[in-house]
Amino acid sequence: MTDTADQANSGVWLRLYAQGKNDLRYPNDALVRLGARLFDKRQDRRILDFGFGTGANLVHFASQGFEMHGVEISEHALARTQERFHAAGLSGDLRLIGVGQRLPYADGFFDVVYSWQVLYYNSRDGWKSTVGELERVARRGGLVVLATAAPGDISQVEAEALGNDVYRSRVPDQEGCILTIPDREALTGLFPGRSIEIGEFGFRIGVTTSRYWIITYRMSTI
Repeated sequence: MTDTADQANSGVWLRLYAQGKNDLRYPNDALVRLGARLFDKRQDRRILDFGFGTGANLVHFASQGFEMHGVEISEHALARTQERFHAAGLSGDLRLIGVGQRLPYADGFFDVVYSWQVLYYNSRDGWKSTVGELERVARRGGLVVLATAAPGDISQVEAEALGNDVYRSRVPDQEGCILTIPDREALTGLFPGRSIEIGEFGFRIGVTTSRYWIITYRMSTI
């Protein structure tokens, strides 16, 4: 990300987690179903959760027998996730990283890397950099899974358009976050040379709409 986007986005999330907010109790149902369909325990044992928040998704997959690893920028989020692992009698390798930092893993370390509803908190340069790091630590033939906001999501509706699919959030508690929210055509262009599959999920409660793209692909085996 650019320095401005780094500062805006990290500042918001460090504050929210320090205040005990966004502590999701349950794993995301779409990710649970997707994992049941795509994660093969014979070949997809070691999994990275990039931006694990307070760990609901991590704990779910650890309970399914996967070797779980995760990175976060918030000490408060990491501590909450450790509490959840302890309460469930499970374990995972959790790392605290700096914003924009190179991931602390060797090339090709993971069978699966996923980033769930995190990637769009980026400038376009930050998006490309983040995807590049996720791909670096995925093995040949490894699976990449990404969920990111789509047009129509509250993050895009309640935001100031800055151009080129970039927005500044006006969502309460997230004011000032810099977001990249592409339409389907632009989304394809953000993954040049990859054979991606694009799905979507979402819901509406009252006047609030959530809408997300799901991007899945396997790394080249060559």
